[in-house]
Amino acid sequence: MEMLREQTFDSGPVTINFVEGPASGPALVLLHGGGDRWQGLLPIIPSLTTGWHVYALDLRGHGKSGRAPGQYRPEQYVPDIAAFLQRRVKEHAILFGHSLGGWIALLAAAELGDHVRALILGDPPLCMESWVAHEGSERSIAFYRTLRDLVGSGLSAPELATALADMPISVPGQDTPVRYGDLPGRDAAHIRAWAETLSGLDPDVAQYHAEGRMDGYVRQVDLDAALRRLTCPVLILQGGVVSDGDAEHALSLLAHGAHVKIEGADHSLGLDTGTVAPLLRAMTDFLASL
Repeated sequence: MEMLREQTFDSGPVTINFVEGPASGPALVLLHGGGDRWQGLLPIIPSLTTGWHVYALDLRGHGKSGRAPGQYRPEQYVPDIAAFLQRRVKEHAILFGHSLGGWIALLAAAELGDHVRALILGDPPLCMESWVAHEGSERSIAFYRTLRDLVGSGLSAPELATALADMPISVPGQDTPVRYGDLPGRDAAHIRAWAETLSGLDPDVAQYHAEGRMDGYVRQVDLDAALRRLTCPVLILQGGVVSDGDAEHALSLLAHGAHVKIEGADHSLGLDTGTVAPLLRAMTDFLASL
């Protein structure tokens, strides 16, 4: 896209790949979810660049950013983001993070204090116990093990697309797995885009998940403590992971919190399907209130 410039930033441990939009307003830094890349946020970037100075990053080990084997627990991404805000953005920024990106944005905002002007949490897991139980289930472990092995197989993106389409997926309520390419919404274009994303992923990103070591993965993550430390305005966007109770609990810990349920959206908040009008409406209403 002509309005976006792809660049790199040396955070110290790794080189971070990012795109930057025009300086249309205050800084807005976007962080994708685990296993994704900045292109996963393209459905919302054009609308946001009309009023905000948008930066969208590839997390370490993702996309075109540098790899850091063994350094992919949630808190280990934070120094990259802190360095980027302090040395590249150099102004008080709004942070948006989806899923794992939401955890990273939350932890970074808690650490940086006044350097973060506001925070938007895009459906990150907020109940650690239920998340650990879900991600540690046999079905989840099998899924991540398959993905890790595919990513580390050395297959080209077209070969990965074929393998992904044929990947068996366990579906609740069905006795036999379903071919991934036969699931609703998983057309050839979607699978090709996912294959391109996975072709740039460090297999080690999924190591904890593939081995079922979820307690170890989050052993240094205290979400409640991070929420209590925040003094900036925070918007919690609820999709398929954050429950009503999770949102209510988080709001009770925040000094300045707001909550919007994205009706009809799953965990992707519409990013997977491009149906992002409700997500953009919630984000822009919040941004306009700052």
